[in-house]
Amino acid sequence: MIPEATPLQQGHFRLTAPSGFGDGLNHYGHSMAWFRGKLFVGTTRGAMQMNKTNMPRPDLKPWPVDCPNDIYEVDRHAEIWCYDPATRGWTRVYRAPEVSGRNGRMVPRYIGYRGMAVFQGASDDQACLYVSTWAPAATDPPEILRSEDGQHFAPAARPPFSDFVRSFRTLQPYRGRIHTSPTSSRNIHDPEQRAQDSVGSDATIYATHDILSQDWRPANEAGFGSPANLTIFEMAEFAGRLYAATVNPQGFELWRTEDDGVGEPPYRWKRVLHHGAGRGPYNEVGASLCVFNGALYVGTGVLNGGFHRNLRIGPAAAEVLRVWPDDSWELLVGHSRVTPDGIRYPLSGLSPGFDNLFQGYVWRMCVHDGWLYVGTFCWANMLPYLPVHVWPEDVMVMIRRWGMDRLAYQHGGSELWCTRDGIRWQRAVRNGFDNPYNWGIRNMVSTPHGLFVATANPFGPTVAQRREGEWRYLPNPRGGTEVWLGNAVAGAA
Repeated sequence: MIPEATPLQQGHFRLTAPSGFGDGLNHYGHSMAWFRGKLFVGTTRGAMQMNKTNMPRPDLKPWPVDCPNDIYEVDRHAEIWCYDPATRGWTRVYRAPEVSGRNGRMVPRYIGYRGMAVFQGASDDQACLYVSTWAPAATDPPEILRSEDGQHFAPAARPPFSDFVRSFRTLQPYRGRIHTSPTSSRNIHDPEQRAQDSVGSDATIYATHDILSQDWRPANEAGFGSPANLTIFEMAEFAGRLYAATVNPQGFELWRTEDDGVGEPPYRWKRVLHHGAGRGPYNEVGASLCVFNGALYVGTGVLNGGFHRNLRIGPAAAEVLRVWPDDSWELLVGHSRVTPDGIRYPLSGLSPGFDNLFQGYVWRMCVHDGWLYVGTFCWANMLPYLPVHVWPEDVMVMIRRWGMDRLAYQHGGSELWCTRDGIRWQRAVRNGFDNPYNWGIRNMVSTPHGLFVATANPFGPTVAQRREGEWRYLPNPRGGTEVWLGNAVAGAA
């Protein structure tokens, strides 16, 4: 008999590079892919500084990181880094160029790389690395970068997005085509307003068999026919079908292609889940999708880390659902409830957020060595900066019982959970790898060398800390994204 693979625990991981690759402004390991025997990571820079320009502006006092009033004074030239397992070293292979912006200044062409995929299109001689981008407000809409060798990157195509679109995320291969959809857009009624992250102006999936030809076609009716579906947030291939999860303030929807409806785009679609699988707005987004042991696992959440300020949804913690090929579904982690499909209770016995109300969404899932790994986003380390009036009563109970510092710094930081069957779960990593500033597990990739995990950590280069009763901005050596490598034998990574 083949012995059962050992689940990874925190001691099995090692940090592969300094936080932020040595630069605390590299906040998110926003995209990651294994290509030609090496790991590639695309960063988003200055995320916390950008958040200060949101409308409505979050009521944080003080702002967690020091930043100028003019966001264009922040170096936001997004970067792509490459890890070579042979040397255990990182190399920066691409940095966003500067272009002349509509504001009359030189600005970065890209401020983030939100998705990566290895794909061979009709005009590609071999599989290439494709990267979706995030463009600042002063530039043209985002593009797709293409690399044949992992060393040279160039714009390949621009999907048919409007000028209001600022970013897109998913690049999903399916039946010889690549599929994508806008992620964030400026308000079409107020073009001067900053784009709302994770909410697009066009809830359409675009497909092409050849990115270089720019022959993009819509694969669905916008919003699947419902204006409440604001964005196509995530996609996955499962059981020979393409699945798509939406952002919907009434509760996310999950759609799949019909068995006989996949020819030339647009495809025929069937709705599998609606109204947030019976939980409503507290499951505003289908944030992550992963195929494991013959089922599609769905991680949920509420935008903006569990509290959607614009729509006043939340705070709420995330759930994990399981969908089978016959469209039946189960609640694995979450709230018990009565749904149109019958009574649902969490089969694991775990409440939302894996019994942690600060876990705002299940951000990424990945299969490695026969285990499903699930990474969360946690907002507990924001408590010191939040005004009291926005805290839910259950949080106030914990603050009075445990104290602010213990909650923020001992219970802050993302978590990594794992399971072999979806029912029994183990916590593999807590407290953001002993770094509460790692507020999210943003990406995971399974490789022959182990499981790579990239975090979201926007608390750099400085962070506001209370010293002698006053807030001061101090250098934060643990600010910026971190990339960890886990191997079942401690130290073998």
